Amino acid sequence: MTLTLPDVQPMLDHFKGDGLMTSCYVNHLIVPGQAAQWPGPVKVKWTAIKELLADDFGAWEEFERNFQAISKVVEAPEARSRRGMAVFAAVQRGFIRSYPLDEPVENDLVVSQSPYLVPLLEALCRQREYLVVHTDTHRGRLYMAAPGSLQLLQEIEEAVPSRQHSAGERLGKGQATIARHREDRILHYRKDLLALIEKAWADQHFEGIVLLGEHEVLEHLRKELPRRLAARVVSEKPHAWSDNPMAVTAAVTAVLANVAQAEEEVLEKRLEERLREKHGVAAGPRAVIDALQSGRVGPRGFGYLVLGPDPREQIARCTVCRSLFFDMPTTCPRCQAPCADASLWEELHLMALRHNIAVRCLKTSEVLARIGGAAAVLPEG
Repeated sequence: MTLTLPDVQPMLDHFKGDGLMTSCYVNHLIVPGQAAQWPGPVKVKWTAIKELLADDFGAWEEFERNFQAISKVVEAPEARSRRGMAVFAAVQRGFIRSYPLDEPVENDLVVSQSPYLVPLLEALCRQREYLVVHTDTHRGRLYMAAPGSLQLLQEIEEAVPSRQHSAGERLGKGQATIARHREDRILHYRKDLLALIEKAWADQHFEGIVLLGEHEVLEHLRKELPRRLAARVVSEKPHAWSDNPMAVTAAVTAVLANVAQAEEEVLEKRLEERLREKHGVAAGPRAVIDALQSGRVGPRGFGYLVLGPDPREQIARCTVCRSLFFDMPTTCPRCQAPCADASLWEELHLMALRHNIAVRCLKTSEVLARIGGAAAVLPEG
């Protein structure tokens, strides 16, 4: 599924409520090719929560009811087809909600007054959709691909006469006529394929284009792509044609993993350059919040955030104007409204999403670690 901020809104409405909220993240790819047996992956967290709530029997009973509700969702057959799951339960509020994820997440189990949303928001921000084009000389398929998912969008095929191979069969002008007709049909196919690629790119926001096929065929296609689309090709890989449209799934998954790794390396390098030059970057959580609240980071294409792993740090959030404060005031200095405790990383993600600011998440980064795990790359000019 493709996550959107409105999908997450029901969770934001449960930042307050009676009793405790249990948040659970499950990775179904702990062992490659084999789903982990529930509840093994979160057993350590379950034990820690039991010890934490040992002196509050009512809270422990509440957690147990929530955990049982979560277990039913995680153990359902349809849940096993997903790489990851996020499930939130507060039975006493009559609330349970789950999100199937197309990428694995780190196993986690959290009990709090409010849902723990950082891994879900990271999954939302990491979503990248790519246009995949698989082609041979006269047949092609267009796909929409994201890590963990592949959807066939369109197929196209041109009737092309076969070559004549027998030495004594239709020699001379007949053979030349067939060759010309074949070339005309192939050119017509490539023209139609290019039109479909342009339309698909215009209809959907894709991060880039992946080309699959024989090298010679892809060379022709790459040269004929408009310059603006040729510049968005992120990978070009050989792949034989198959009657099964989904036979490219493993190849696309591997390509997107390589693309993501390359993007992270480029992102870290660019961030390090800006930090070294002390130009166009807000370094550290405090500077990032200041840049966001002052409007120095604009919508997509005009600056973006780079965030590392969640440090689980608390911050104060105004319940009316949503201003954020590190010194944890109980009353907002700006509008005098009450402040509530909040998760720093959740608020950074939510502020960016509300203002359509791109967020790039790095699982490991020495550069980010040196500056507190957060940076805002500011627009030029």
